[in-house]
Amino acid sequence: MAKNKKHNGAESFFSNTAAVTVTAIIILVALFVGTFFITTAIFNGVNKDDGAENEKGTEYESNISVYEKTEVATDVEITTNFIIEQTTISTTAPVISNSSSDEGNIAYPTDTASWKLICLNRNRCVGSYVEDTISLSYVAGSGERMDSRAAAAYENMYDAAAADGIYLTPCSGYRSYSTQKRLYNEFFNEYINQGYSEQEAHDLTSRRRNPAGSSEHNIGICMDIICASSSANFQNTKAYAWLQNNAHDYGFILRYPEDKVDITGVKFEPWHWRYVGVENAANIKNSGKCLEEYLGLA
Repeated sequence: MAKNKKHNGAESFFSNTAAVTVTAIIILVALFVGTFFITTAIFNGVNKDDGAENEKGTEYESNISVYEKTEVATDVEITTNFIIEQTTISTTAPVISNSSSDEGNIAYPTDTASWKLICLNRNRCVGSYVEDTISLSYVAGSGERMDSRAAAAYENMYDAAAADGIYLTPCSGYRSYSTQKRLYNEFFNEYINQGYSEQEAHDLTSRRRNPAGSSEHNIGICMDIICASSSANFQNTKAYAWLQNNAHDYGFILRYPEDKVDITGVKFEPWHWRYVGVENAANIKNSGKCLEEYLGLA
């Protein structure tokens, strides 16, 4: 009897349309709200994780950027140091310099005593300003000039040699700074066109021609002497033999001896004679030293 009463109550409930509708709406609302909160929580969690990943990504990219910059800077530093090591390697020969500065790295002496012994080579150069301080004179009726003080001594030597039947034909005396630069660049470009690197081209060129400012020709203190009868193998001529025996009496020395190439850095030039004054020339000849050794620069 109770069972039938319960059954009748359920039928009565479901038969009540209004009650069913309200219950359904409540259930749907509850499901919607629950779903909304769950979805929002998940979405926010994902965004938070993405944000953290983005921050990590930005930091990572930033670190890579800094790392790459550090690597580049290190490469530049290493390359620079390598070049410096290449050009300052310890050797008895003067360091080969790629170019000379218009300012020079040694001062041009104004007094005659110091001027006689000025030493120019690949790591000792004067600036182009010296062109305004040199007084030049033509030598032995030729078109070649020297510093007037050296020119007078050369004239005396020329006359003495001529009296012995030897003619010390002037070939190349003073050269301007710009001329020296042009001559150097001609050799340099020749080597570049042959496929040498810039450093190799500078090294090879410097053994044939000093950079501007580092050549004695730029201050008019030397003369390249070529015998009129022979420009080749000058060391085998009577003119060279005469100079070897007498040049020091007039203040001249053989600037680039054959046995001093490792010190001067310049190949043997039997035609290149440098004025240093009579006393200095005698001392240098008797010592068997080249100019760098005589001055304590080697």
